[in-house]
Amino acid sequence: MKVLKKLESLGFSAYEAKAYYALLRRFPANGYEISKLAQIPPSKIYEVLTKLKNRGAVLDSQSEPVLYYPVQPKILFTRIQEETDKSIQSVLTDLTAIPPMDAFDLTWNLQGTDSIDAKMCELLGQARKEVFASLWPEQVALLNSALTAAVNRGVYVVAAIFGECDVTASQVINLEVCSHNVYQRVGAKLCTIIADDTEVVIGKLAEDSSHSTGVWTKTPSLVLVTKEYVRHDIMVNVLVNHIGQEQYADICRSYDILRQLQR
Repeated sequence: MKVLKKLESLGFSAYEAKAYYALLRRFPANGYEISKLAQIPPSKIYEVLTKLKNRGAVLDSQSEPVLYYPVQPKILFTRIQEETDKSIQSVLTDLTAIPPMDAFDLTWNLQGTDSIDAKMCELLGQARKEVFASLWPEQVALLNSALTAAVNRGVYVVAAIFGECDVTASQVINLEVCSHNVYQRVGAKLCTIIADDTEVVIGKLAEDSSHSTGVWTKTPSLVLVTKEYVRHDIMVNVLVNHIGQEQYADICRSYDILRQLQR
């Protein structure tokens, strides 16, 4: 019966809903009569009626035999509604007063080139002060509008690109000279965007875009390390351009650690 289910949704037990409904149909009534009409076991009926009385849903006659009367629905549920409204307001007040927790680390795994690029666009759209980006030319076509919007908002954007392309940024560094070594070392195209020194997307782009993987995180140590990685690439690129490829190759051949790092 639908009305019984509705009563249960308001906090009545199944037996309480049956007893109250039965008493509305016939009152006054004693416990035995209510038990029979509501199809509640006689051993349970007085416990159920006591709970209904405590809930304010029934009254008893205080006579022998004890007779029970239902509190009329309009009176009962107006009171329940008022009490519920007060409880909700009290809870809202308490919850509103809860102090926020200190920032905690978040990390999401990203699967596929599209999800990596989409999260990068999101970071660019939220950036307010500074962006460091290390990207490949094929990504720039998708991200350049977001980069342009960030620059137009006054965000300082450093874009290190592994190849020649048209890109909007405050500073653009062509890392094409490094691109072959990067791809040769890791077998994939690494990319990243760091926004406001607070969050970062790191991507590993595969030939099959569905196999690309990445992470988005606010973990401070990872944000710092990734920004330092981009800064390192930029500084090495400036150094190589200044001294020339041949001299740089000579330096690398002269130091075992540099040969190891280039593998």
